[in-house]
Amino acid sequence: MSALLALTASVAWAQDGREEARQHLEKWLETQRLVSKEEQDWRVGKELLQERIDLIRRETDALAEKIEQTKKESSEAAAKVVELKAQNETLKSGMKPLQQDIKQLELRTLAILPWTPEPVRQRVAPLSQRIPANPAESKLTLSERYQNIIGTLNELNKAARELSVSGEVRKLADGRQVEATVFYIGLSQAYYVNEKSGVAGLGKLGPKGTWEWEEQNSLVMPVSQVLGIYRSEKPAAYVALPVSVK
Repeated sequence: MSALLALTASVAWAQDGREEARQHLEKWLETQRLVSKEEQDWRVGKELLQERIDLIRRETDALAEKIEQTKKESSEAAAKVVELKAQNETLKSGMKPLQQDIKQLELRTLAILPWTPEPVRQRVAPLSQRIPANPAESKLTLSERYQNIIGTLNELNKAARELSVSGEVRKLADGRQVEATVFYIGLSQAYYVNEKSGVAGLGKLGPKGTWEWEEQNSLVMPVSQVLGIYRSEKPAAYVALPVSVK
């Protein structure tokens, strides 16, 4: 009986030992699983961290390169600004004589205009009206002022080699005023005629810049003929007209 009890106790003890061993084994296996998971998570975290480090390093290198490029461009821009300032000062110095010259040209051109025939003054008016009577008050650029002068003088030079006709009122020796066709040759010689009234004469530029008119009714036919040729109403021909040359 006692032997049976001992055997029963031994079997129970053995079963308790196996159960305890099983539990220890399960805990060990769980521990190993957790360790393996931690190692795997650590490796993944390490890879992600390394990728971030590499990305930040690349961005840092790119930023450093961009900073160097910006410094270089800033230095080049600063040097260009200094160069442009020097050029600007040179241009300003060079423009001072031009500014003085344009003032004289404007005044001299305006002084010429009253000496020119009326149709010529009308032709150049779009340009000449932009020339300031007081150069100091001009708001135009230097380039625009030169363009106005050159354009006006070119038209005057062109008119000096051309014929021009206009309708004007002429005062006769007896005090009457008649409408006449005035025929200008260049800028210093002119003739007028009113064929119906039998009135004609010639004009010349006076010493004070005003036009002087002299009635010569004997010129009615030749001046009328010249006008007819000019208007293509009569065939070309040589016509003798008095000319005053100084």
